[in-house]
Amino acid sequence: MENKTFQISLKCLFCDCELKGNTEKEYASGDMIKCQECGEQNDYDALMDVAIDEGKESAIKYAKDEIAKMLKNTFK
Repeated sequence: MENKTFQISLKCLFCDCELKGNTEKEYASGDMIKCQECGEQNDYDALMDVAIDEGKESAIKYAKDEIAKMLKNTFK
């Protein structure tokens, strides 16, 4: 299995649009991030929880696919 990187973008919790903002600014726990599409304020901690869960799901799916490929080649 190769080392794989996953690109996860933060999405608005209200309208599901990708959040775009100042790339120079560093956000921290407790910050509110405004969605440019719907104008709602998104809690940084909630956004990170959702992104972490999405990353875990992507990693699990990738690992299962790779294991299935390896097993398929083993039992030919």
